[in-house]
Amino acid sequence: MSDKKYWLKSGFFTMMHRGVDFLLGFVGFMLLVRILSPEDFGVWVLLITITAILDMARNGFIQNGMIKFIVGKNSAVQRKIQTAALLLNTSLTLLILVLLVLAASPLARLFHAPKLAEILTIYAWVLPVLVFHTHNLVLMQARYDFKAYFLAGISKSLPFFLIIALSYLFKQELSLYALAWYQNAAFALATLMSAYQVRTYFRVQWKAKNYWLAKVFHFGKYVFGTNLISMLTNGLDKFLLGALLSPVQVAMANSAGRVMNVVEIPVNSIASISYPKAAEAHDSKQTASLGTLYEKTLGMMLSLTIPFWLFCLLFAQQIILLIAGEAYLEAVPFLRIMAFLALIKPFDRQSGVFLDAIGKPFINMIMVLGTFLYGAGLSWLFIRWIGLPGAAYGLVTAVFCTALIKHLILRKYLPIRFFHCLLQAVNMYPSMLRSIQEKVAKR
Repeated sequence: MSDKKYWLKSGFFTMMHRGVDFLLGFVGFMLLVRILSPEDFGVWVLLITITAILDMARNGFIQNGMIKFIVGKNSAVQRKIQTAALLLNTSLTLLILVLLVLAASPLARLFHAPKLAEILTIYAWVLPVLVFHTHNLVLMQARYDFKAYFLAGISKSLPFFLIIALSYLFKQELSLYALAWYQNAAFALATLMSAYQVRTYFRVQWKAKNYWLAKVFHFGKYVFGTNLISMLTNGLDKFLLGALLSPVQVAMANSAGRVMNVVEIPVNSIASISYPKAAEAHDSKQTASLGTLYEKTLGMMLSLTIPFWLFCLLFAQQIILLIAGEAYLEAVPFLRIMAFLALIKPFDRQSGVFLDAIGKPFINMIMVLGTFLYGAGLSWLFIRWIGLPGAAYGLVTAVFCTALIKHLILRKYLPIRFFHCLLQAVNMYPSMLRSIQEKVAKR
């Protein structure tokens, strides 16, 4: 596949996956805040925050290592790598399952949310199924099969969205416990779809090789730590608000956080398709190409997130009214502060991705740990001082510091220039305009 075709095809399906997943989740959120009370919705937010952390951590444990080692290998070696990754994934998942069941009641007491314990236990039942779903999704990325990745992704989000939409339209009561079981069913359906998509290249052997177990484990342990801490940092505002204030404040923060998820669509989409190329370029010792790739992909992210930042600053109140209603207007200042992540996240995400690609996952993990530690301290201090907006001030300050440091560290290994990243972003706008004009002219 040519380089241009790779970026166009993989970019299309990755953006489609992120976009559809976000749209269904966003509209589902708008319906769910009108079905559940603010307190119950806050408890649900705590559940999906905790499960997202666990899922990203598990995924990170095998994803980057498996992709890095599989790319360019023959089918026999790929079989060995898949076997090692699957065994490691299974072991970690069983450990998480036990810890989650044991921690369910203490977490419910910590966040003043008695219903949280039962819905966490319900989620634990689906974890063994997710071993295969996670493996299949990573395998699709390693094989550049982003079309299959898109189909497997929406096979989970679409059925779950339909359950919420039907409950809203027909005014059916939807309890937290029923919602948790419906989510499990959607995960099971998505696993079946992903298994079908990878049936031609899912290959394992009976015995895992110690060499590949060690390779995937030692690479994955840093990415696991990075993802776990990164997701804990993303959920920091909700956890501290739940512990220091109440689930209602968690619901307020989540209403603004849902808006900020728009940023994750271009950032994560571009990051996921740039990582295999970056890892391949590093293996080929193409340092100059790596620097150019970093500047180009970061510019692509910024060209999409800068307009979003401006939009949130200007129309924060109208956005909250539209998506959640007057009961959630307290989230307006929170959203305006969090909007600055649209400028910071591209630097933070892409510098981390490229540190992993050049074989420096430990540095990335340490930097993300720093974000969590001083982010927790700052958020705790600001929440005690000014309440809900304090959580946003703490998180934005922490992410900014880490993004700056990671970018400076990466410059020691790659020939990257800050202003070239901004120039790439500016240059994207004429290209986008010409593309739109061409499409209009053809019609």
